Amino acid sequence: KIKFIINILNVLNNENDKSSKVKLLYFLYPHINCAEKKHEFITKLLNLSSVDFFKELSNYGIYFKENEFYQNPFYESLEYIVRSFNLTDDANSYIQFFLEVVFEFTQKNEASITSFLEYWDLKEDKLSIVAPEAENAVRIMTIHKSKGLEFPVIIYPYNLDIYKDNKSKVWYKNNEDSTLKTALINYGNSLKYIGAQGEELYNHKREENELDNFNLIYVALTRAVEQLYVVLEKKINAKGEEDVKQSSGLFINFLKNENIWEDEKITYIFGDSKRMQTITKTNKEVIDQQKFITNSWKNQNISIVANSSVLWETEKGEAIAYGNLIHEILSKIKTKTDLVTVIDSYEFNGTITPHEKTEITKVISNVINHEKLLPYFSQNVTVYNEQEILTKEHTIVIPDRLIFEGKKVTILDYKTGKPETKHKLQINSYGQVLGDLNYQVQKKILVYINNKILIKEV
Repeated sequence: KIKFIINILNVLNNENDKSSKVKLLYFLYPHINCAEKKHEFITKLLNLSSVDFFKELSNYGIYFKENEFYQNPFYESLEYIVRSFNLTDDANSYIQFFLEVVFEFTQKNEASITSFLEYWDLKEDKLSIVAPEAENAVRIMTIHKSKGLEFPVIIYPYNLDIYKDNKSKVWYKNNEDSTLKTALINYGNSLKYIGAQGEELYNHKREENELDNFNLIYVALTRAVEQLYVVLEKKINAKGEEDVKQSSGLFINFLKNENIWEDEKITYIFGDSKRMQTITKTNKEVIDQQKFITNSWKNQNISIVANSSVLWETEKGEAIAYGNLIHEILSKIKTKTDLVTVIDSYEFNGTITPHEKTEITKVISNVINHEKLLPYFSQNVTVYNEQEILTKEHTIVIPDRLIFEGKKVTILDYKTGKPETKHKLQINSYGQVLGDLNYQVQKKILVYINNKILIKEV
């Protein structure tokens, strides 16, 4: 299911990613009511654009809207995928942990599909569910991490090459008359063939590796309080001799010295396997979550405050505050004659300084006096700024500015920052909603307010 969610993100990020499309369609096929054969089903949807792709899935009882995904905060967008594809009929610890990873990512990073997919590629092999301590739990850890700890039972399933070292380098002193006095060279068998110094360096490093690995084996074999299980490969050459360069060879050599080694025998037991003590654990009341609970915050009476203290005095916080201020001022301007009065009120109540007033007046004046926007700020039009509209799906959308001429309407939406696909999807969704209300949408215009005013008609 987690791989399915990642494939959804891959398709949203790149609609031409046919590999991810095939994988997610393979996943969906057994779970939908489909009269077509699997190959026909996949072929039918494979070459569709992402919008048409998800629209076609509605014919199979799956309702996922791309514009709804982009309008949500990133974490909520991932929960939207979980809900839309019914991935949590029961409590799924993997999905729960995955969403915790997403939440942690959004707290530390600028969340987007691309940035999260890059993060996931780096982290997916290292992430695992954190299970609670329990009687039947098995903890998996490196020998280094186990140092200083003890456990009732230890399983050591690893054959160690005592002298293997592929990464080390050594400093080789050049005794000849040369500007290069020393050289950092790779450690390996060839080192012992380049003079007395090379042989000395080789033997010294070999002894270090031997000591390190003997210490490692010692740590592994002394963690157990009651039972120790050692699982090794049986490495015997054609002469029936063990390889003492391997930890398995050391154990075989030990068994031979004890006169209990048998060529055909593979299991050796020492001591009494009966537990010496029974650890009594206090039973704690555990709540077993039977169902995964997820619900869109849009269905609740919740407002999200963006300018939290987490963002104060940060570049991101300043950008958000600037964008919000521009939106707020524009929401109070019906016609171009309102500009001076509205901005003066912001200076009067201390929201902006006189210097900021000059800059903001210039920016907003460039918007409302732009040759492509000037007609929409005249006194001869009917305007609704930030008007809430209830959709047939019982959600609320709020376009920045609607200009009406009878049953004809033009939509303006303001943005700060660089153009993104989700902006186009958002304003198209506004157009769909107004179309459903029997209005004829004349134009859908995105206004990007930065150092320069960029007008993009969708």
